[in-house]
Amino acid sequence: MFKKLFLPVGMLVAVALAFIVPEPGIWFKSLKLNNFLIIAIFLVCGWQTTADLKFDRKFLLVFVTGALITLIAAPFAGWGIAKGFHLDPLSAAGLMVIAAMPPTLSSGVVMTGTAGGNTLLAMTVTIGYSFIGVFILPVILPLVLPEGTEIVVKPWKMLLDLALLVILPAVSGVGLRLLTKKKLPAWGGHIPSLCVILLVWGFFSAASADMLKFPAGTLLAAAAGSLLLHVALMAGMWYGSALFKADVPERKAMLFTGASKTLTIALATLSIIGASGTAVIPCMVFYFLQMLIDSALAGKMAMKTQEK
Repeated sequence: MFKKLFLPVGMLVAVALAFIVPEPGIWFKSLKLNNFLIIAIFLVCGWQTTADLKFDRKFLLVFVTGALITLIAAPFAGWGIAKGFHLDPLSAAGLMVIAAMPPTLSSGVVMTGTAGGNTLLAMTVTIGYSFIGVFILPVILPLVLPEGTEIVVKPWKMLLDLALLVILPAVSGVGLRLLTKKKLPAWGGHIPSLCVILLVWGFFSAASADMLKFPAGTLLAAAAGSLLLHVALMAGMWYGSALFKADVPERKAMLFTGASKTLTIALATLSIIGASGTAVIPCMVFYFLQMLIDSALAGKMAMKTQEK
């Protein structure tokens, strides 16, 4: 019971503390431990991964369908939602940018593991979509953002970060398991969840002041648009993979990774195109709702799996 509720309850506590007493979280974020936490997540996940993954026709269809939904359809959905909720130009830009992002590098894999999904597929999707996203972002964003918006993406830096923070730790974790032929102790399974909770705590502590100053009406509109977009992506991933008869663990992997969006690259992109400030808030709101919804859903799925 404790293991299943650790992530969703820890996430709620972290967000609550970030807004009530942000100073400790701001201090933690100033330590700049994000990369080390991400490395720890994938090292442990790689060590724990025992699921099989068949690179067959079904995998290819599920993978391509998910990519089309999250990397191509999502930005246009973000554009439509921004128009429908009458967001101001900067807030609309923020929602469209976060919608165009590849999966988050950390939480999607952890949520999949908590929910009893296929973590190997989750890692494959995270790596694959992040790699593809490097080359799709400069093409997609000018189509949804205002004319004349210059998009500059540094693909080699992004690929290097992906290799050092995700691929190398995950492969190292698998290698350590094969060499030692030992399982992690029971407490080791909490490491990825704890790392995600710490990342969320530090981020929202640093951003809490800006979020509280944001106009309430625009914040509610951004929240409603973000919620609609995330739920639509989750439905697309779940039913899109079910269309090709993917197993439930595989559908969970697509749900929690394919529908998630990375905040780090989104904020960097906004800074590059000169749309920081107001545009940052919808990105943070989307990430906030994404983490709360996914952690609660993952915990609920874990409980159901345990009952069965």
